[in-house]
Amino acid sequence: MLQSLKKLDSSIIYFTAAAIILSGFLRLTGLEYSNYFFNFSLLPYIATRGLYYMILRKNKHKLNVTEKNRLYVYIAVFITILLSIFDFFSADFFVIFLIMVDFLLLQNEEKNNEKQN
Repeated sequence: MLQSLKKLDSSIIYFTAAAIILSGFLRLTGLEYSNYFFNFSLLPYIATRGLYYMILRKNKHKLNVTEKNRLYVYIAVFITILLSIFDFFSADFFVIFLIMVDFLLLQNEEKNNEKQN
């Protein structure tokens, strides 16, 4: 299960980026619910990363440095989305920036794994 979630990481981030772009186009048209669509578009990312970390915690795996950094990014995205849903503040650019950082961490980890093999 962990390996299948690990393989889905980059495709989930690509899907999330496409959904964010679509929500940006909806926001340009002035639709009332575009902000909710933005938060909804992050649901696959939040769900898969949350499931991944719950399985890791259940199996008591040690996290490497990259996974710890990705966990911190995930927590920041989750808290920001929660605050946005409850209308405390809207930090859409910050969430996009955090997902970009997560993608860069993922690419760096894959590149390091290729060098080791």
